[in-house]
Amino acid sequence: MRVLRIAHSSLTPELRQRERALARCHPEVQLEVITTERWREAEMDVDATPDDLFPVRTARRYFSKQINLFVYDPRPIIRALREHQPHLIDMGHEPYSVAAAEILTLRNWLAPHVPVVMQVNQNIHHKYPPPFCWFEQRAFRQVSAAYACSETVVEVLRAKGFRKSAPVIPFGVDTSAFLPKPVNHDPNKPLTIGYVGRMLPGKGLDVLGQALAKLKDLNWRLLVVGDGSERAAFESQLATGGILDRAEFTGAIHFGQVPQYFHKLDVMVIPTITTKRIREQFGRVIIEAMASRVPVIGSTCGAIPEVIGDAGLAFPEGNAEKLEEALRQVLSDQQLRERLAVAGLERVKQYSWDRVAERTHDLYCQVLSKQPETELLPKIDEWQIKVGRRNQRETNAAT
Repeated sequence: MRVLRIAHSSLTPELRQRERALARCHPEVQLEVITTERWREAEMDVDATPDDLFPVRTARRYFSKQINLFVYDPRPIIRALREHQPHLIDMGHEPYSVAAAEILTLRNWLAPHVPVVMQVNQNIHHKYPPPFCWFEQRAFRQVSAAYACSETVVEVLRAKGFRKSAPVIPFGVDTSAFLPKPVNHDPNKPLTIGYVGRMLPGKGLDVLGQALAKLKDLNWRLLVVGDGSERAAFESQLATGGILDRAEFTGAIHFGQVPQYFHKLDVMVIPTITTKRIREQFGRVIIEAMASRVPVIGSTCGAIPEVIGDAGLAFPEGNAEKLEEALRQVLSDQQLRERLAVAGLERVKQYSWDRVAERTHDLYCQVLSKQPETELLPKIDEWQIKVGRRNQRETNAAT
């Protein structure tokens, strides 16, 4: 099975764990990846690097730095279609994006019988203006299947009229990098509350600040891992509440440094709120915390409750009083923290990259099983068949 994966953020081995797990668990899959030369991830510019498990081609991006507006330099995609001759294309772009429209157009020109599956993460029901609504409906017609990171994404797909296969294949966690932290409770040491992620509007930092201001009577510290446009406002809020001296800010860090910071946490909060532009699609930091043996408190925004399950506490999004109650409950009860940590370790097993790779492979097989055998032939073979049939017709006519 030859698969061509095209995804803008599959830049480094750390960021292409899905692809690496697929190659590792299913060596019969001949995988090739196309990604951008550079992309901004977690407030940092990341350059593409090679991989030791499969070839990686890079393509320049043009016209925009926005994820849904840029286009690839088409030449690497054209070369991959001609040289790799994939049986299936896995497209990591939303159906309304310009890049998706470009990929489908190139597929239609050069490999029209090769099925495409698309990875989708959009869980807000937007109505897009032309031409983006046209791109979306065209993608719905032309792809063979979609896979979503959460049920909230599937709900939006169905609401927009997508009726083909759309299983949930979540993001995963590298359980060899995110290891359980040692059990070492010191009753005299302040417990550390953590926020890990980008500091952007809609991430609920103001809600977290309001809740923390009401917990001055408890012994705790705050560790903020990440950066973004809301950092200054959050620091000002903490200062006004008289608790800035309890906070530590790391700023933007490389993805490879993240696991060590989870070992400093006693509880992690993900307080996202729904806006016109933000509804938590998955929350990868949740499963990273679980794998690190850190209890999680999350809002009810988007997919957060779905991912947390029974391995954490949920509070109504935007409700600082309920977040305060949840934090007070977890900070004051060591047995509860331990129970949630153990539940998280059990739950995170379903989010290992090996499990994700298995689900992805199952989808590939399902899609390919529905393709007529002749449609899986490389394009050069199709051309040879057409030439042979024409020659046979000419021979028959001559006789």
